Amino acid sequence: MKIFQKETQLGEIFLKFIDIYSESVIVFEPERYEILYMNQKAKDFLEGNPDLSTFFQEDEYLNFIKLIKDCHKVEENRVISFKRNDNKKGVLLFSLYPVAYDDYRTVCFTFKDITEKINKKEEKRRKNAQLILQDKLKSVDLVTSSISHEINNICNFMVNNLKITFQAWNDIFTIIKEYEDENGEFLIGGISSSEIDKVIPRLMISVIDGINRISDTIDDFRKYVKEGLKSETAVIDINEVVRRVVTILNHHIFIYTENFNFNFTEGLPKIKGNMQKLEQLIINLLMNALQSLPNRQRGVFISTGMTSDKVYIEINDEGVGIPKNIMPHIYEPFFSTKYSSGGSGLGLYLSKSIIEDFGGEINIQSEENRGTKVTIYLPYVLENGKF
Repeated sequence: MKIFQKETQLGEIFLKFIDIYSESVIVFEPERYEILYMNQKAKDFLEGNPDLSTFFQEDEYLNFIKLIKDCHKVEENRVISFKRNDNKKGVLLFSLYPVAYDDYRTVCFTFKDITEKINKKEEKRRKNAQLILQDKLKSVDLVTSSISHEINNICNFMVNNLKITFQAWNDIFTIIKEYEDENGEFLIGGISSSEIDKVIPRLMISVIDGINRISDTIDDFRKYVKEGLKSETAVIDINEVVRRVVTILNHHIFIYTENFNFNFTEGLPKIKGNMQKLEQLIINLLMNALQSLPNRQRGVFISTGMTSDKVYIEINDEGVGIPKNIMPHIYEPFFSTKYSSGGSGLGLYLSKSIIEDFGGEINIQSEENRGTKVTIYLPYVLENGKF
């Protein structure tokens, strides 16, 4: 190494220091991006392969090269993702130290794998969050039970009154027709007497439908809270779960789009897992789709179906799409483009974790300004209870 030619002894001491250093170290000649030296810890970590292009994602690798070439001051505690042997993504914590001698410059790259540390921290955070959620849901359950009871009483009262009103209408209608036969067509509340026999029953039916919708919404919300208090697995109908989520998010759907459609394949095999987690997953993905829409004319479409060994839920949106440079990072913890609006960067990371808990997988295809398609594949349960 040129840097040590004038001071051989100092150079040997420096190399010995690198060899016994507690972290992996690689020394670069930055202008040519050439590896000059690496200690044994780095060799072991790279398994003897000095080609870092196979170690990082393409865009991460190009950014890393630029960092090395432009490094003129200490860069500490930066994070970069890498490809692990199990094909999963790992995380390195690294620092860069420029070392100069006269007009010659090198860069020391020190790093350590913090993947397990992050995973343990995130698992602990998830468990704590689940405990907090359980406690909150208990309180919410008490409140919703009381509200549900009162609303259902009101709904039942309205339905019973409508039954009496409908019976009264049948009697009144006979009088209206007799009057019309004697005096000709006339208006009742702006409605022609010749059409009123069609309009009034339709209005009453729409009121009953509205009452049923209120009751169903309350029941669905209570079920959602109840499921959240359970941790055991159950056999789940994905169509039922999606329908419930659509009911819960009905107001949000109305706010974001006037073009919402769903297409369920009936008779799908059941899956096994935690229903509340699946609801959380679909709520998160559907809200992502809705929030990506630039206007209410753009749509969101949900469908269900099955392949040879899995059932699937597909959510298509006509939103702004995901930029190509962001796609490689969408599953990373704490990565978000919505921090300014309250995003935590855990949405897709946790969604992927939930899907993996079910033994499933997620596929995301996106095109900027055209939209995004998210497909969740989940293994189904056979009639004998096996997958």
